[in-house]
Amino acid sequence: MAKVKIGDKEYTISRLKYKDVKKMERYRTENKLDALDFDTYVILYNLQKANPDFKITIDEFDELVDIEEIDQVRKQINDFSGFNKYIEKLEAKNLTPGIGKKQ
Repeated sequence: MAKVKIGDKEYTISRLKYKDVKKMERYRTENKLDALDFDTYVILYNLQKANPDFKITIDEFDELVDIEEIDQVRKQINDFSGFNKYIEKLEAKNLTPGIGKKQ
């Protein structure tokens, strides 16, 4: 398992399963999350999957992460978890997660 540092604390990141991606997509749709909140949710979902004691909300996470480190944190977590590869494959097939073919 990989590690990511947020602030002064280190967290474990595990690989996602396809069921995790489906769960995140359902959550995004049901809660009508915009792109920024969905980005945060994906990061937080990954952190909480591998660190079950890390129980905070999206808003609390937004307060925790410094704006200068968010891009690095997002990239590391999405790379380590496999989420970036999944999105790249969808984009290569001209698909949108949860929707199908792009218009």
